[in-house]
Amino acid sequence: MNENNATVTKTQKSEKKKGKFNFIDFLLILILVMLIASIVYVLMPSNWIKGMFADKSVNIEYSIEIIGVDKAYIENIKDNDVVLDGVSKANIGTVKAVTDITQYTELKYNEETNQGVLSPVEGKYNIIVTITATADYNEGQGYTVNGTRIAVGEKINARFPNYVCDGYCISVPR
Repeated sequence: MNENNATVTKTQKSEKKKGKFNFIDFLLILILVMLIASIVYVLMPSNWIKGMFADKSVNIEYSIEIIGVDKAYIENIKDNDVVLDGVSKANIGTVKAVTDITQYTELKYNEETNQGVLSPVEGKYNIIVTITATADYNEGQGYTVNGTRIAVGEKINARFPNYVCDGYCISVPR
């Protein structure tokens, strides 16, 4: 009987050791969690991670210049039209105004003077469209409206209800 009692106590002791939680186990779990978090941080798109820590949304007004618009299509861009990103189809604002309609010009070679000359192109115009939107501002990235970056010089693929075009952002708030 002593052997049975000795066997039972050894089994009970080994079960107690298996269920015991120690500091080394805690450190291993902590290191594993930190490793997984690091991998997720490196592999996830930076915009998504930055979006999680974005500052509050602000109302902005930005302008895009559209070059070489046919005269017949200028009227297709109207105040209060919703503007969509031509690629993602996300809402990037509402038209506030269409202004500064100027004659479109092209650089042409003048053989008499042996120089390039800017010549107006009949029926084509440059226009500036001012758009209002609710944007997120992230330090180091600037303004984004539903995933579309709004910055001076940035190409904007704009989709109006009756017109689709490419333009370049020429002004954003400071």
